[in-house]
Amino acid sequence: MITHALVRRALVRGGVARATLTGTGDRHVTFVTTDEVSALHTDWEGREPFPVEATEGTLRVDVVADDVFRIRYAPGPLPERGSAMVVGTLPAPSVVDVEASDAAVTVTTATAVVRIDRSPLMITIRGLDGIERCRIGGPEKNQWGNWDTHPTGVSTTTDGHRLATETYALRPGEAVYGFGEHPGRLDRVGQTIDLDMVEALGTTTPRAYKNVPFFWTTRGYGVFWHTTARATAWVGSCNVADIQVAIADDHLDQYVFIGDPRTILDRYTTLTGKAQVPPRWSFGWWQSKISYSSAAEALDVVRRYRDRDLPIDVLHLDTHWFAEDWRCDLEFDAERFPDPAAFLAEMRELGVRVSLWQLPYIPEGSALFDELAAVGGFVGHPDGGLYDIGLCYTPGFTGRVGCIDFTNPDAVAVYQRHLRRLHALGAAAIKADFGEQAPADGVYHDGTPGPLAHNLYPLLYNRAVAEATHDATGEWIIWARSAWAGSHRYPLHWGGDSSANWDNLGAQMATGLSMGASGFSFWSQDIGGFVASEPVGGDLLVRWVQAGLLLSHARIHGTGPRELDTLPDVTLDAIRPALALRYRLLPYLTGEAHRAAAAGLPLARPLVIEFPDDPTTWHIDDQWLLGEHLLVAPQLEPSGRRRVYLPGGRWLDWWTDEVVDGPRWISVDTPLDRIPLWIRDGGVVALGPVMGHVDQRPTDHLTLRGLAPEGGRITTGLIGLSERTVAWTWDDELHLDLGEVGVDHELR
Repeated sequence: MITHALVRRALVRGGVARATLTGTGDRHVTFVTTDEVSALHTDWEGREPFPVEATEGTLRVDVVADDVFRIRYAPGPLPERGSAMVVGTLPAPSVVDVEASDAAVTVTTATAVVRIDRSPLMITIRGLDGIERCRIGGPEKNQWGNWDTHPTGVSTTTDGHRLATETYALRPGEAVYGFGEHPGRLDRVGQTIDLDMVEALGTTTPRAYKNVPFFWTTRGYGVFWHTTARATAWVGSCNVADIQVAIADDHLDQYVFIGDPRTILDRYTTLTGKAQVPPRWSFGWWQSKISYSSAAEALDVVRRYRDRDLPIDVLHLDTHWFAEDWRCDLEFDAERFPDPAAFLAEMRELGVRVSLWQLPYIPEGSALFDELAAVGGFVGHPDGGLYDIGLCYTPGFTGRVGCIDFTNPDAVAVYQRHLRRLHALGAAAIKADFGEQAPADGVYHDGTPGPLAHNLYPLLYNRAVAEATHDATGEWIIWARSAWAGSHRYPLHWGGDSSANWDNLGAQMATGLSMGASGFSFWSQDIGGFVASEPVGGDLLVRWVQAGLLLSHARIHGTGPRELDTLPDVTLDAIRPALALRYRLLPYLTGEAHRAAAAGLPLARPLVIEFPDDPTTWHIDDQWLLGEHLLVAPQLEPSGRRRVYLPGGRWLDWWTDEVVDGPRWISVDTPLDRIPLWIRDGGVVALGPVMGHVDQRPTDHLTLRGLAPEGGRITTGLIGLSERTVAWTWDDELHLDLGEVGVDHELR
């Protein structure tokens, strides 16, 4: 990546030497900057050296809200760009007070104090308590001047590209979260993260299907880089005292949020849009493999599930519902699906929706290709004509493959019309696979430069599919692999192509928690692992099913047979309790889904979000809270025992009803048919009846399990029923009105 020129020193360094105040407004301050350039340590890598002239630049700091600040810098005037990422408006600041001196400008709000030191440029944000939350730019912390970090500026690489750079002070013990679905430890300190859409080919490498230019830390601040350019973040890996970023763009545009994790996630998702809540049926079991290929096969699977009392809500048709496997034309094969509408109606009568696979790369030789080509609906090549992306896995196919240009409204209209036609037949959801390969050297209809369109593409793709589905069905649901900032508005996303082994199980769960820390309320993954060298089963599958059922959504998928009724009885018997629990939890899950989306929180959330003042939670990525009140500690290794951390407060053991005081580590046995669970004090978990599919029968009776709040806390929650949600509050007693729904109380 071009951003790695920073660590190779293959650049002429540019930075702000001094900032001179030129104007103040009700909610902003503006500076002219004196910039400087240097080739002192430049490695020209065999290229001919060239001069780079220093310029006057522009720095602007806007007070977006009492606890949100937008900081922009460019050598020259600030550019204005439209954005598909920023769609929301934050509450205006209640107080903005500006004071200027020769050394600095200070901006004070009702939440924070921002000090802008003029020379060298450094921005420090403190709480009203005087504690430093964030320090941006400033002199190199290694005073040898060795270019170990590059603070506020725009440099020029030796091959002529621009790199915007910034640094953020990283303190001892500080933990950092976000950046999307990158594999690795949940705490990103020590990692180097490339924000670049790629076909990741797995879930255990630095490559990622979902990249989000947003992070937050335990110091009490977060940053959103308002860009779609490729970027690299060195989180203490260039210099242990800095988070360093390089963005392949000619200016820097960032939002800084101040607060605890819940506040930061709320502000970020208010700015970039809250997640829609997927339909109730989507919280049931999704059955899939690569690939069911006929109506008869799909109906047989569903009937077998019904005969054996196995729940199922969605059956997914992957790559082979077309006439040729992988050859996407959005048409059912006429022989294997002779009457698609009748097939889909029969599935619905059995209580099952159907999801359909597709991708945005269309091979020539179909009506869909011709219709898109007629409106200039494919990304163009710099030399003219269609950009042949060359991605079609159909055996023997040798033609061109066009990449749908989602910046072209006419292309979107053609594509969405075909999706709506599928929904009119009875399809419930569309799998938005791929999206990572949009050509960075392509020509896009609206003039977006290819390097900026490349990372933007997943957001536009997600939006097009989600809006088509919503227009046709009134529901917000997709099943997407790629994502960028803003994609969280269009749930839901799954973790991509993991491998079927124990090493991938834990790693995959950690990537999902990172997605939650990056603003995504809903996330799933391929239960059992996607790529399998032999049939998936045994203890590994049992543990994967258990963990997967206690995320927001649950889908089994991958190569080879994946039907639960083909498993040995001993394996299926171990899985059945987890399936039954998932469906009994639906009133809790669907209620918490609404709360999570409204707050910008993940349904399956890292402990650090709820317990940010407990440093032990900062590094835990193998257990999580499902909603606010239920702690999940899955068995992710081939063992019958594991250690579990219970944060401060009281915890009710799901299986024994023992009340345990935290904070403490405990060791627990994990029999094969059981997953460790605890209810947090003040929590109410509503359980409905066991069902074969969501809302198979009315939820006319609930069991409420819970543990009274301690220390005068007042807790709240929602219970999701088929037609409504019911709010509850628990102080000295539990307050809720379920109307005619019967209730059994199991409250401690």
